[in-house]
Amino acid sequence: MRSPTRRLTPAAIAVRLAQEFSRHLGVGRHTASSLVRSARMQDKAYELSAMLSLIGSIKHVQPRLVFRLNGGTNIAFKTGGGPIVRGATSHIEIFDGALIVGEIWTDVECLAISAGPGAKSLRGNLYGKCHELDVVVVRPGTRDRPLPKEILIGAEAKNRPFNKQLLKQLLGVRREMMMRAPRGTRCSPWFVWWDRMLPANPASGLVAYCSSPLIDRYKDPADYWGIRMEHVPF
Repeated sequence: MRSPTRRLTPAAIAVRLAQEFSRHLGVGRHTASSLVRSARMQDKAYELSAMLSLIGSIKHVQPRLVFRLNGGTNIAFKTGGGPIVRGATSHIEIFDGALIVGEIWTDVECLAISAGPGAKSLRGNLYGKCHELDVVVVRPGTRDRPLPKEILIGAEAKNRPFNKQLLKQLLGVRREMMMRAPRGTRCSPWFVWWDRMLPANPASGLVAYCSSPLIDRYKDPADYWGIRMEHVPF
């Protein structure tokens, strides 16, 4: 049976995503439709849906924050894993008044905490020195592959039944983002699911979005590592 992640995105879902981009980013219909154009397959469409859910959650906690599209040379989000290349694809800037406090990018390879201090300057295939995240919120001005300390929130989007294998993958990525801090580390006040303290150093959060309710069965190990499990139907 064909995987649900490789199915074409229904037109109704594409329209809904475009409407949500218009609402959250204040962009017109044409721009919103361009942002969704890359989501021809449902796996990418669910990734964009997860990003919109993340934006909505942050807005709920800190309604003063404003999200604005930075279109680059193409009004489209990145669709293949790799470093941040400014001007090549679109990203979202998060404003607190006139100050940019974060940026949202899609499909970014992030450096592992085990990669070593010189990894930022490396080029080409880094193999186990970096791991791709579907969505990242990074510190303003971040370039290339983000260091662990440059990541504010990472998000993974799974439009499939959640299982033990996916949990192991998620835990592996999480352990390469931070060192566990049992007493917690103070984080940004607009972090959505943590009360200013995360069991992580650096204080980066990781959210797993899944269209299947099975994800709720795996919350205990996720809580231990500071991972938020979110069941978001598609």
